[in-house]
Amino acid sequence: MRIATQSLRARLGNLECTLANVSTTGAMLRTRYAVAVGRESPLVIELAPKPATLQVRVVRCEPIDVALPGAAVWRREEHALGVTFLHPSGEALQAIKQLTKTASGIEHSSPRVLLLGEEDAVSRLIGTTLAEADYMPRLLTHTRYTISTAKRISAKAIVVNLRMDPEFSARSILDGLRSDPFTARLPVIVCARQAWLRASYVTYFSQQRLRLLLVPFTPEELVMTLDRAILEGS
Repeated sequence: MRIATQSLRARLGNLECTLANVSTTGAMLRTRYAVAVGRESPLVIELAPKPATLQVRVVRCEPIDVALPGAAVWRREEHALGVTFLHPSGEALQAIKQLTKTASGIEHSSPRVLLLGEEDAVSRLIGTTLAEADYMPRLLTHTRYTISTAKRISAKAIVVNLRMDPEFSARSILDGLRSDPFTARLPVIVCARQAWLRASYVTYFSQQRLRLLLVPFTPEELVMTLDRAILEGS
């Protein structure tokens, strides 16, 4: 995930925006006006030599204050919009991929992701994949420190790689994540093997807004799931 350090202009329908953050699955925009969550609209990003046009859905709209140094009015309200791309064309997706690789005007943003699990092959794959995708993973093997660590590192998401045994002992850990105000708002991705899953587990994941990622998965599937989770929130 990258952040534009030079203003990249964009238009959401007829609304002028600034591109603040972009990945291959969605973007964050800043604008003076609120936009209804769920609205679908064309997004035009002013890239050279040719603008990129994508159909998007608004998944988040939050008011933010912006300081105006030296101005008579010191603060003004803007809105941060999270949008997810809807079936982008190959041409548009290629333009976005090129944008995320551009060094000029773009700097790395490293959202911190808490990885909760054993030091096994799956955790190593998750850690390596997230680091290569410009995230900053932090592996934690002591589950008792999950919430305090998530707060301390200001985690943007939590990836859980715990064995789902017949007693579903991991449920107490997942319940804890949803009971604390800080971690309750974070997207949580649970990695699990199909052989571990029972119907009651899947129902629980859905009720608790936990995203399920089946093992084995590809690095692309992991990054896409995490990108979308952060854009859409918990």
